[in-house]
Amino acid sequence: MNEHPWSRRLIIIALPIIVGVFYFTASLHFTYTPDDTYIYLRFAKNVIQGNGISFNPGVPTYGFTSPLWLFIISLGGSMGVDLYVAAKGIDLVFASLALVVFYLLAYEMIRDSAAAICATVAFSLNAWLMRWAGTGMETSLAVFLTLATLWFCLRNEYFVAIVLAALLSLVRPEGALIVPVIIGDMYFNSVDKRRAIHMSAALALIFSVILVPWLLYAFNTFGTVLPNSAFAKAGWHPGIDQLTATGIDIIRTIGGVDGAAVVALVLAGSILIAKRKMLIAGDGIDRRLFLIRQSVVGIGWIVLVLIFYLASDANVVSRYLLLVTPMITILAFSYVHHVMLHTSMKRFSYAAVLLLAALVMVQNQLAYRRVVVPGMAAFEQGMETCLIPIGKWLNQNTPPGTKVVTGDVGAIGFFSGREICDAAGLVSPAARQLLQQGNNADDIIGRKLYESFCQPEYVIHRASLPEELKGDPALLPLLTRPFAGVSLSDPQIRYYTLYKVTSKVNQ
Repeated sequence: MNEHPWSRRLIIIALPIIVGVFYFTASLHFTYTPDDTYIYLRFAKNVIQGNGISFNPGVPTYGFTSPLWLFIISLGGSMGVDLYVAAKGIDLVFASLALVVFYLLAYEMIRDSAAAICATVAFSLNAWLMRWAGTGMETSLAVFLTLATLWFCLRNEYFVAIVLAALLSLVRPEGALIVPVIIGDMYFNSVDKRRAIHMSAALALIFSVILVPWLLYAFNTFGTVLPNSAFAKAGWHPGIDQLTATGIDIIRTIGGVDGAAVVALVLAGSILIAKRKMLIAGDGIDRRLFLIRQSVVGIGWIVLVLIFYLASDANVVSRYLLLVTPMITILAFSYVHHVMLHTSMKRFSYAAVLLLAALVMVQNQLAYRRVVVPGMAAFEQGMETCLIPIGKWLNQNTPPGTKVVTGDVGAIGFFSGREICDAAGLVSPAARQLLQQGNNADDIIGRKLYESFCQPEYVIHRASLPEELKGDPALLPLLTRPFAGVSLSDPQIRYYTLYKVTSKVNQ
């Protein structure tokens, strides 16, 4: 750490303020709860009640992304804390801790307290981080573990880093991509390459010891080592069109809130590459190796994750990209600071850092106020007036054991307590083949393709028109609820209609 007294005072005063402001702001939308959160809550409820790791009691399925997050929520619930409060409260805590680790990583790479604080302030206003903090999802934990892993890696504490990498892999499967970053950094920074090979084997063994038991359990229990979301939300058949579409989604999502940081990273990085000799200080010390090492770790992680999303044809959403956007921000501030510090404009280095912070903050606030906040409000209203009431109606008007088919299983399953057939394939793996054939959840329900794996008593169909399936004599519409703003990219009104199946096919 910087030994100047003013630097220590800056950290002691500024960091708690940054975290406090972030926590307060994020808690303002505490009631914003994605449907996927309720999937975790229903799994946790069944775990606590002794029904195993299942969405429908007694039917094991890998319908959640993060086993570690599920166990954390379940632990909170088993201690008597309301599951909803536990998930969202713990999420906010990890989001806040992520900012502390962000500062530590930023300082490790920039080696200047003031510049690291500026980077932390800028990231604390990240629109996507603000959106997902406190939702009860695994996102904040994933960000925290990613930053902590990279921090220990750059501090050459590789054994701690590999343990954190294993935990990260239990939060998001693509987190395992950080392992080659750790091992590669350790190998290339080792003088004794033979010893480095032995250490690499030891790191791989530690990673396996932590991760393999869960993989064996998952395979024996669920028949797969990957969560169903890996199949439901990724195509795994990338072609030119799919690569282009995924690439455009990535560019839009990152550029929409981190465009200023990306431009700064590219411009300042280009200057550093073009004028490498300027990094040799007057005392003859070559700073290039230091900067190269930081860059290889940071950019290597970013590139690996983005290539994975492209190759898997993933349905990229903002919370996935929060694995890499913190590093984009840190590298941008690091490059700008180094460029200014090693030129004749050294006296303006803090001014440049402050300008970059201002640009990043303004862009994120515009995105947050104009896009994220209205989107969260619309989604929250839709949940409260549409999906949750439908789930409660089923709970109050149908007997236990009633089968319901729907494409949005979270809130409906949690509040109904009924057996759910999932047309989106998250908790009903049998729907996977239909999805891989190019059908979506609405097609599977609208065309009754679900009959190949489920014979429900009730059907919930989402369409652009209310009661779109009322012409089917086997389906009796009971109630319809509008839902505006199903996602930020889909602001149109969708109508969810609950139908009672009045006759069974093949009877």
